[in-house]
Amino acid sequence: MGSPTLSRLLTLVSAPLIWFGHFVVCYAIVALACASPLREQRILGLHAAQFGVALATLIAGALILLITVLRWRRWRHQSGPDAEISRFFAVNTLLLCAISLMAMLWVAFPTFILPPCAS
Repeated sequence: MGSPTLSRLLTLVSAPLIWFGHFVVCYAIVALACASPLREQRILGLHAAQFGVALATLIAGALILLITVLRWRRWRHQSGPDAEISRFFAVNTLLLCAISLMAMLWVAFPTFILPPCAS
């Protein structure tokens, strides 16, 4: 990652990639939990699928919030020859973090209001 532009672009798309990974993992967790003997298993009072989705959501949310904090600091304290470009990428990354966080919660929400593994 020698190029600062490449580094900025990777940071820019990191939150949507985390959301995408969260979506795939949640889909796989629910599919596997409902197709296996875990169908009736309870973990900490939650259905196995709900527990898995909650765990995946907490991990993905923590990663997105970490990226948000780091980009917020970059946006507020950037100086140097290409400060405006860095601020531009930081603001856009913050916006993508917000959208990705909302999308991630939108993916997890139905797991907790609908019965998992309903036939």
